[in-house]
Amino acid sequence: MNSIKLNNIFLGLTFFILIQFSVIEIHFGLHFLILIMFYTKVSKKLFQSILFLIIIFSIGLFSSFLQKKTLYDFTKDLVYFLTPILSFVSGYFIAKRIEKLSLFLKVIIYVTTLFSIVHLFLIFSQINFADSTISDIRKVGGISNIIEVFVLIILIGSYKYEFLDVVRNKLLKKLILVIFLSSFTLYFSRTMFVSMLIFLLAIYGHLKITSKGIKYIVIILLFFTLFYTYLFSVKLDRGKPGLESFLYKMKIAPSEIFTPIRKIDPNNYAYLWDHWRAYEATVAIDQINTLPTFFIGKGYGALIDLKIKVNLGGTEMRYIPSIHNGYIFVFFKTGVLGLVFYFLFLINIYLSAYYKASSKKIMVINYLIAGIGVHFLFTSLIINGIYNIEEIFVFILGSLFFFRMNA
Repeated sequence: MNSIKLNNIFLGLTFFILIQFSVIEIHFGLHFLILIMFYTKVSKKLFQSILFLIIIFSIGLFSSFLQKKTLYDFTKDLVYFLTPILSFVSGYFIAKRIEKLSLFLKVIIYVTTLFSIVHLFLIFSQINFADSTISDIRKVGGISNIIEVFVLIILIGSYKYEFLDVVRNKLLKKLILVIFLSSFTLYFSRTMFVSMLIFLLAIYGHLKITSKGIKYIVIILLFFTLFYTYLFSVKLDRGKPGLESFLYKMKIAPSEIFTPIRKIDPNNYAYLWDHWRAYEATVAIDQINTLPTFFIGKGYGALIDLKIKVNLGGTEMRYIPSIHNGYIFVFFKTGVLGLVFYFLFLINIYLSAYYKASSKKIMVINYLIAGIGVHFLFTSLIINGIYNIEEIFVFILGSLFFFRMNA
């Protein structure tokens, strides 16, 4: 078996592991292994691409030594902040071995198709749609698989950009597209839905601030305005079966993120769960109460005090290492300095949409990179951005950087 096939197989296994296992230690170990196996000389451009992440990591490391931490909590946060850096570089290195964007896309499409088929099988074999809630469906099939969004965009974009058309059999491509659309819909994921809109704008170059880009963004904002006007005009029950419970979750999404909560009603825990992201972010901000921690954070190993014990993942916890809001997470660990560099990293990715391209291929890769940047700007509000333990887009981002530089 030649080295090209071995590289393709290894890439497929890498995607399989990253999608299948939501364990930060496994992701960290996998990226570290790729760095050892595929290491080549690091270019100046690659170093510049991750410079802001390295600075954030260094700030957290420095601030860690100013306060007492347990070795376990310190090591866990160290892994959290180092993993995106390793992920980006390992994505770059493995793409360098693959060499061809078409092979990279083909592998990710077929691996993700496998997961989508399994997802659909689990739902249709175990769910009675007549009396099941959205929550029941998500318990069986899972709450999301964000990589499906990327694959859907590649398949949709392939009808306009020929170099994205890596599934040449038209019937097979249509079948795969139906599988992904069905699986995507049955996740009932607000995050996936919004990310899909972001990448649709991205793939056609509409994320750029131009007259056409502004027009499409205004249309989408108008759609959401009308949609939320409708949601707030009707009464929705969070526990009802069918679509109503999903619409209820859509309705509370803004307040879930932005409504600060400091007092908890022990007789109304449903309200707390509906605003959980806002609550944990609020208590985290309240604990940044000194000038040094404001600038450089509490460092690795610092825990957020929830003030109450809650059941998280089957365990009663009061002190937690991480929260959903990626901006507040970075602020808590690395202070306002780390937060500034986090914004700079995301904005720098987004600005790829404006880079001059020498070919249509590079232009579309730039659009995809910019889409990932905006995706992170959004997901940093709700699922920890690049520091999410299920994150796979940083790996893809590193690969796209290679393909852009060598297209």
